Amino acid sequence: MRSNNWGFFLREAVKNLRLNLLMSVTAITTTAVCVMILGAALLVSAHLQGIIRNVGQDVTITAFFPENASQETIDDTLSSVQGYPEVSESTYVSREEALDRWKETFSDQPDIASSVGSDVLPASIELQLNDPRDSGAVAEKLRSEGFEEGDLNYPQQTIDNLNWFTGYMVWALRVATILFLIASILLISNAIRLSIFARRKEIEVMKLVGASDTFVRTPFVLEGLVQGLIGATLAAVVVVWANSAFVNWAQSYLFSVSSESINAFGLMLTLIAVGVLIGVAGSYFSVRRFLKV
Repeated sequence: MRSNNWGFFLREAVKNLRLNLLMSVTAITTTAVCVMILGAALLVSAHLQGIIRNVGQDVTITAFFPENASQETIDDTLSSVQGYPEVSESTYVSREEALDRWKETFSDQPDIASSVGSDVLPASIELQLNDPRDSGAVAEKLRSEGFEEGDLNYPQQTIDNLNWFTGYMVWALRVATILFLIASILLISNAIRLSIFARRKEIEVMKLVGASDTFVRTPFVLEGLVQGLIGATLAAVVVVWANSAFVNWAQSYLFSVSSESINAFGLMLTLIAVGVLIGVAGSYFSVRRFLKV
Protein backbone atom coordinates (compact mmCIF):
# COMPACT_ATOMS: atom_id res chain seq x y z
CA MET A 1 0.00 0.00 0.00
CA ARG A 2 1.48 3.34 -1.01
CA SER A 3 2.44 5.73 1.77
CA ASN A 4 0.54 8.66 0.25
CA ASN A 5 -2.69 6.66 0.65
CA TRP A 6 -2.43 6.93 4.43
CA GLY A 7 -3.14 10.64 4.30
CA PHE A 8 -6.32 9.91 2.37
CA PHE A 9 -7.28 7.14 4.79
CA LEU A 10 -6.76 9.37 7.83
CA ARG A 11 -8.78 12.19 6.27
CA GLU A 12 -11.58 9.78 5.44
CA ALA A 13 -11.55 8.36 8.95
CA VAL A 14 -11.75 11.83 10.51
CA LYS A 15 -14.49 12.82 8.05
CA ASN A 16 -16.47 9.70 8.92
CA LEU A 17 -16.14 10.46 12.62
CA ARG A 18 -17.32 14.04 12.08
CA LEU A 19 -20.18 13.28 9.71
CA ASN A 20 -21.45 10.40 11.84
CA LEU A 21 -20.86 12.05 15.18
CA LEU A 22 -23.80 10.41 16.93
CA MET A 23 -22.75 6.90 15.91
CA SER A 24 -19.14 7.70 16.77
CA VAL A 25 -20.12 8.86 20.24
CA THR A 26 -22.22 5.71 20.63
CA ALA A 27 -19.30 3.49 19.65
CA ILE A 28 -16.89 5.38 21.93
CA THR A 29 -19.33 5.22 24.84
CA THR A 30 -19.94 1.52 24.29
CA THR A 31 -16.21 0.86 24.19
CA ALA A 32 -15.67 2.86 27.38
CA VAL A 33 -18.43 1.02 29.26
CA CYS A 34 -17.28 -2.41 28.12
CA VAL A 35 -13.63 -1.70 28.91
CA MET A 36 -14.60 -0.33 32.33
CA ILE A 37 -16.51 -3.55 33.04
CA LEU A 38 -13.51 -5.57 31.93
CA GLY A 39 -11.22 -3.40 34.08
CA ALA A 40 -13.50 -3.83 37.09
CA ALA A 41 -13.38 -7.61 36.65
CA LEU A 42 -9.58 -7.52 36.49
CA LEU A 43 -9.44 -5.31 39.60
CA VAL A 44 -11.76 -7.58 41.58
CA SER A 45 -9.77 -10.65 40.56
CA ALA A 46 -6.40 -9.09 41.47
CA HIS A 47 -7.56 -7.66 44.80
CA LEU A 48 -9.36 -10.87 45.73
CA GLN A 49 -6.25 -12.92 45.11
CA GLY A 50 -4.21 -10.36 47.07
CA ILE A 51 -6.59 -10.50 50.04
CA ILE A 52 -6.66 -14.28 50.00
CA ARG A 53 -2.87 -14.36 49.76
CA ASN A 54 -2.64 -12.09 52.82
CA VAL A 55 -5.12 -14.25 54.70
CA GLY A 56 -3.16 -17.33 53.72
CA GLN A 57 0.02 -15.78 55.09
CA ASP A 58 -1.74 -15.39 58.45
CA VAL A 59 -2.41 -19.14 58.58
CA THR A 60 0.17 -20.42 61.05
CA ILE A 61 1.30 -23.95 61.85
CA THR A 62 2.41 -24.24 65.46
CA ALA A 63 4.57 -27.18 66.55
CA PHE A 64 5.01 -27.66 70.32
CA PHE A 65 8.25 -29.19 71.55
CA PRO A 66 8.04 -32.00 74.13
CA GLU A 67 8.82 -31.02 77.72
CA ASN A 68 11.97 -33.14 77.74
CA ALA A 69 13.35 -31.72 74.49
CA SER A 70 16.94 -30.59 74.90
CA GLN A 71 18.22 -27.27 73.60
CA GLU A 72 20.39 -29.14 71.10
CA THR A 73 17.33 -30.95 69.72
CA ILE A 74 15.44 -27.67 69.50
CA ASP A 75 18.31 -25.96 67.65
CA ASP A 76 18.64 -28.84 65.19
CA THR A 77 14.89 -28.81 64.53
CA LEU A 78 14.86 -25.04 64.03
CA SER A 79 17.74 -25.25 61.57
CA SER A 80 15.98 -28.00 59.63
CA VAL A 81 12.57 -26.32 59.58
CA GLN A 82 13.99 -23.00 58.40
CA GLY A 83 15.19 -24.79 55.27
CA TYR A 84 11.69 -25.88 54.22
CA PRO A 85 10.92 -24.24 50.84
CA GLU A 86 7.23 -24.01 51.78
CA VAL A 87 7.97 -21.85 54.83
CA SER A 88 8.15 -18.08 54.42
CA GLU A 89 8.90 -17.30 58.06
CA SER A 90 9.60 -19.25 61.22
CA THR A 91 9.48 -17.96 64.80
CA TYR A 92 10.77 -19.76 67.87
CA VAL A 93 8.70 -19.15 71.01
CA SER A 94 10.47 -20.07 74.25
CA ARG A 95 8.69 -21.01 77.47
CA GLU A 96 9.27 -17.52 78.85
CA GLU A 97 7.86 -15.86 75.71
CA ALA A 98 4.86 -18.19 75.78
CA LEU A 99 4.22 -17.12 79.37
CA ASP A 100 4.52 -13.44 78.45
CA ARG A 101 1.96 -13.97 75.66
CA TRP A 102 -0.37 -15.71 78.10
CA LYS A 103 -0.19 -12.85 80.56
CA GLU A 104 -0.72 -10.29 77.80
CA THR A 105 -3.74 -12.18 76.47
CA PHE A 106 -5.37 -12.31 79.91
CA SER A 107 -4.09 -8.96 81.16
CA ASP A 108 -7.65 -7.93 82.04
CA GLN A 109 -8.12 -11.14 84.06
CA PRO A 110 -5.23 -11.24 86.55
CA ASP A 111 -6.44 -14.44 88.27
CA ILE A 112 -6.15 -16.40 85.04
CA ALA A 113 -2.93 -14.65 84.02
CA SER A 114 -1.19 -15.62 87.26
CA SER A 115 -2.52 -19.18 87.39
CA VAL A 116 0.02 -20.51 84.86
CA GLY A 117 3.78 -20.77 85.27
CA SER A 118 6.56 -21.03 82.72
CA ASP A 119 6.91 -24.75 83.43
CA VAL A 120 3.39 -25.40 82.10
CA LEU A 121 3.59 -23.78 78.68
CA PRO A 122 5.86 -25.61 76.21
CA ALA A 123 8.29 -24.03 73.79
CA SER A 124 7.09 -23.99 70.21
CA ILE A 125 7.88 -22.96 66.66
CA GLU A 126 5.42 -21.00 64.53
CA LEU A 127 5.56 -21.38 60.77
CA GLN A 128 4.03 -19.13 58.13
CA LEU A 129 3.70 -20.66 54.68
CA ASN A 130 4.16 -19.24 51.20
CA ASP A 131 1.04 -21.13 50.14
CA PRO A 132 -1.51 -22.39 52.71
CA ARG A 133 -2.16 -25.39 50.46
CA ASP A 134 1.23 -26.74 51.54
CA SER A 135 0.10 -27.14 55.15
CA GLY A 136 -0.39 -30.90 54.82
CA ALA A 137 3.09 -31.42 53.34
CA VAL A 138 4.70 -29.25 56.04
CA ALA A 139 2.81 -31.10 58.78
CA GLU A 140 4.11 -34.41 57.38
CA LYS A 141 7.67 -33.08 57.44
CA LEU A 142 7.23 -31.96 61.05
CA ARG A 143 6.06 -35.46 61.98
CA SER A 144 9.26 -36.81 60.45
CA GLU A 145 11.16 -34.40 62.72
CA GLY A 146 9.68 -36.23 65.71
CA PHE A 147 6.55 -34.20 66.44
CA GLU A 148 3.41 -36.15 67.31
CA GLU A 149 0.02 -35.31 65.82
CA GLY A 150 -1.03 -33.81 69.15
CA ASP A 151 1.99 -31.49 69.07
CA LEU A 152 0.81 -29.82 65.85
CA ASN A 153 -1.79 -27.10 65.65
CA TYR A 154 -2.97 -25.85 62.24
CA PRO A 155 -6.49 -24.94 61.05
CA GLN A 156 -6.80 -27.50 58.26
CA GLN A 157 -10.52 -26.87 57.76
CA THR A 158 -9.93 -23.14 57.41
CA ILE A 159 -7.16 -23.78 54.92
CA ASP A 160 -9.32 -26.19 52.90
CA ASN A 161 -12.23 -23.71 52.83
CA LEU A 162 -9.87 -20.92 51.83
CA ASN A 163 -8.47 -22.95 48.96
CA TRP A 164 -11.96 -23.95 47.80
CA PHE A 165 -13.18 -20.34 47.88
CA THR A 166 -10.09 -19.08 46.09
CA GLY A 167 -10.34 -21.60 43.27
CA TYR A 168 -14.01 -21.04 42.54
CA MET A 169 -13.86 -17.25 42.77
CA VAL A 170 -10.83 -16.97 40.47
CA TRP A 171 -12.44 -19.22 37.88
CA ALA A 172 -15.74 -17.36 38.11
CA LEU A 173 -13.97 -14.05 37.51
CA ARG A 174 -12.04 -15.47 34.58
CA VAL A 175 -15.25 -16.70 32.97
CA ALA A 176 -16.91 -13.33 33.61
CA THR A 177 -13.95 -11.53 32.03
CA ILE A 178 -14.15 -13.68 28.89
CA LEU A 179 -17.92 -13.08 28.64
CA PHE A 180 -17.45 -9.33 29.00
CA LEU A 181 -14.77 -9.39 26.29
CA ILE A 182 -17.07 -11.24 23.88
CA ALA A 183 -19.93 -8.88 24.69
CA SER A 184 -17.67 -5.89 24.07
CA ILE A 185 -16.68 -7.10 20.60
CA LEU A 186 -20.31 -7.78 19.67
CA LEU A 187 -21.53 -4.40 20.91
CA ILE A 188 -18.78 -2.46 19.17
CA SER A 189 -19.28 -4.47 15.99
CA ASN A 190 -22.99 -3.65 15.97
CA ALA A 191 -22.39 0.05 16.63
CA ILE A 192 -19.88 0.32 13.78
CA ARG A 193 -22.08 -1.80 11.51
CA LEU A 194 -24.84 0.78 11.86
CA SER A 195 -22.39 3.54 10.95
CA ILE A 196 -21.17 1.61 7.91
CA PHE A 197 -24.72 0.75 6.84
CA ALA A 198 -25.48 4.47 6.55
CA ARG A 199 -22.63 4.73 3.98
CA ARG A 200 -23.24 1.53 2.09
CA LYS A 201 -23.97 3.42 -1.17
CA GLU A 202 -20.61 5.14 -0.95
CA ILE A 203 -18.89 1.79 -0.50
CA GLU A 204 -20.75 0.32 -3.47
CA VAL A 205 -19.64 3.20 -5.68
CA MET A 206 -16.01 2.79 -4.61
CA LYS A 207 -16.18 -0.92 -5.40
CA LEU A 208 -17.77 -0.32 -8.82
CA VAL A 209 -14.97 2.05 -9.86
CA GLY A 210 -12.36 -0.62 -9.02
CA ALA A 211 -11.32 0.10 -5.42
CA SER A 212 -9.78 -2.93 -3.67
CA ASP A 213 -11.25 -4.40 -0.50
CA THR A 214 -8.24 -3.18 1.50
CA PHE A 215 -8.61 0.35 0.12
CA VAL A 216 -12.31 0.45 1.08
CA ARG A 217 -11.84 -1.19 4.45
CA THR A 218 -8.84 0.78 5.77
CA PRO A 219 -10.62 4.11 6.56
CA PHE A 220 -13.28 2.22 8.52
CA VAL A 221 -10.65 0.21 10.38
CA LEU A 222 -8.85 3.46 11.28
CA GLU A 223 -12.18 4.91 12.37
CA GLY A 224 -12.75 1.90 14.65
CA LEU A 225 -9.19 2.21 15.96
CA VAL A 226 -9.73 5.87 16.89
CA GLN A 227 -13.08 5.10 18.51
CA GLY A 228 -11.59 2.21 20.47
CA LEU A 229 -8.57 4.28 21.49
CA ILE A 230 -10.64 7.20 22.78
CA GLY A 231 -13.17 5.01 24.59
CA ALA A 232 -10.57 2.71 26.10
CA THR A 233 -8.36 5.60 27.25
CA LEU A 234 -11.28 7.24 29.03
CA ALA A 235 -12.22 3.92 30.63
CA ALA A 236 -8.63 3.14 31.65
CA VAL A 237 -8.26 6.50 33.39
CA VAL A 238 -11.54 5.93 35.28
CA VAL A 239 -10.56 2.38 36.28
CA VAL A 240 -7.10 3.38 37.53
CA TRP A 241 -8.59 6.32 39.46
CA ALA A 242 -11.30 4.08 40.95
CA ASN A 243 -8.66 1.53 41.99
CA SER A 244 -6.60 4.20 43.75
CA ALA A 245 -9.69 5.55 45.52
CA PHE A 246 -10.75 2.04 46.59
CA VAL A 247 -7.31 1.17 47.97
CA ASN A 248 -7.16 4.40 50.00
CA TRP A 249 -10.69 3.89 51.33
CA ALA A 250 -10.16 0.22 52.18
CA GLN A 251 -6.90 0.88 53.99
CA SER A 252 -8.54 3.64 56.04
CA TYR A 253 -11.91 2.14 56.91
CA LEU A 254 -12.20 -1.52 56.02
CA PHE A 255 -9.19 -3.81 55.79
CA SER A 256 -5.65 -3.90 54.54
CA VAL A 257 -5.44 -3.92 50.76
CA SER A 258 -2.04 -3.80 49.12
CA SER A 259 -1.59 -1.17 46.43
CA GLU A 260 1.00 -3.50 44.90
CA SER A 261 -1.74 -5.96 43.86
CA ILE A 262 -2.33 -3.83 40.77
CA ASN A 263 0.25 -2.45 38.34
CA ALA A 264 -1.64 0.72 37.39
CA PHE A 265 0.48 1.49 34.32
CA GLY A 266 0.32 -2.08 33.06
CA LEU A 267 -3.44 -2.20 33.67
CA MET A 268 -3.94 1.04 31.73
CA LEU A 269 -1.91 -0.21 28.77
CA THR A 270 -3.80 -3.51 28.79
CA LEU A 271 -7.21 -1.84 28.77
CA ILE A 272 -6.23 0.59 26.03
CA ALA A 273 -4.85 -2.26 23.92
CA VAL A 274 -8.06 -4.26 24.43
CA GLY A 275 -10.18 -1.26 23.43
CA VAL A 276 -8.15 -0.66 20.28
CA LEU A 277 -8.38 -4.35 19.33
CA ILE A 278 -12.15 -4.29 19.89
CA GLY A 279 -12.54 -1.23 17.68
CA VAL A 280 -10.32 -2.60 14.91
CA ALA A 281 -11.88 -6.07 14.99
CA GLY A 282 -15.42 -4.70 15.10
CA SER A 283 -14.92 -2.37 12.15
CA TYR A 284 -12.96 -4.95 10.13
CA PHE A 285 -15.69 -7.58 10.31
CA SER A 286 -18.55 -5.11 10.09
CA VAL A 287 -17.50 -3.71 6.70
CA ARG A 288 -16.93 -7.16 5.21
CA ARG A 289 -20.55 -7.75 4.20
CA PHE A 290 -20.64 -4.50 2.21
CA LEU A 291 -17.56 -5.39 0.15
CA LYS A 292 -19.45 -8.01 -1.91
CA VAL A 293 -20.76 -5.92 -4.78
